[in-house]
Amino acid sequence: MATEQPSASVQGRNLSFDAEESARLAALRSYRVLDTGRETRFDDLTGLAASICESPISMISLVDTDRLFIKSAFGLDARQIPYPECFCGHAIRQRDLFEVHDTLLDPRFATHPLVLEPPRVRFYTGAPLVTPQNHALGTLCVLDSVPRKLHPRQAETLRILARQVMSQLELNLQAIRDPLTGLYNRRQLDETLRRELLRASRNGSTVGIMTVDVDHFKRVNDTLGHDAGDAALRAIAQKLACSVREEDVACRAGGEEFVVILPGTGGQALRQRAEIVRRTIEQACISAGGSVLQVTVSIGLAVFPAHGKAEADLLRAADAALYMAKSAGRNKVIMYAPGGVDDSVAAAA
Repeated sequence: MATEQPSASVQGRNLSFDAEESARLAALRSYRVLDTGRETRFDDLTGLAASICESPISMISLVDTDRLFIKSAFGLDARQIPYPECFCGHAIRQRDLFEVHDTLLDPRFATHPLVLEPPRVRFYTGAPLVTPQNHALGTLCVLDSVPRKLHPRQAETLRILARQVMSQLELNLQAIRDPLTGLYNRRQLDETLRRELLRASRNGSTVGIMTVDVDHFKRVNDTLGHDAGDAALRAIAQKLACSVREEDVACRAGGEEFVVILPGTGGQALRQRAEIVRRTIEQACISAGGSVLQVTVSIGLAVFPAHGKAEADLLRAADAALYMAKSAGRNKVIMYAPGGVDDSVAAAA
């Protein structure tokens, strides 16, 4: 018997949902808040939400691919919760409060582990955390072990507090971005690298480092002026960001130097990604000060743990490889190797 295929309209809706979810997850990760520690400014908001809504539990949950990451919680000792069919997963699909007055009467949740087992949730109301680009990252929610409803004033206050959570996330985003290029700044580079190396040490994984420097950039400033140089850096940063994966972290280290952190990436994959970056920038037409430029970059590579187990050692290894790439004629990709460089690295002709 032939298997019935989904209609074109259903397939279209599925593709649309997948694209929207991919964009939402990309937005969530751009805030660099997943797997971070508790912060007083967020704990104050969950405590206030619990008090005003007279609920024993409140939390700020961020809806990741297959889990809820709990950035802050009042009355609940948890850092993450499995995502499938959880309350917050439903709450982010709308832009106003999502309310469940009695979970046992709702077939979507009546058999959910959070309902049948501690904390035995019977009441839930979640306010989505929505970015300026209309992506819902998660919720500020309140929970109770008895069926109930929020009073109108409580509901409105929960909406206001959710907006305050989002404002704090926006402030955090501004603090970790380089104001010129929009890439992550040096502080975020150091924090992310430290966190990724700790994670890789626990998991027995690798981390790739790509140090990228614009060749002969001083000529752009000297010839066209610093405003044109800034425009060129912004355009190069955009090309760089578009050339790496969603899970990679592209940072401006300073001046015309950039660093990309590539979690879970070994030597061969790192070379391939770096060559894509080099070619993309070489082939791009960079607009700067009314002129169209063609620029190249030199790239140095290093891999944790082979080339260094501490952040500083790994960055020094990548910088040493970058220096070799420049000394070898620029517009090249070179992998660090103790006592020299890896001759098998792809390089521009």
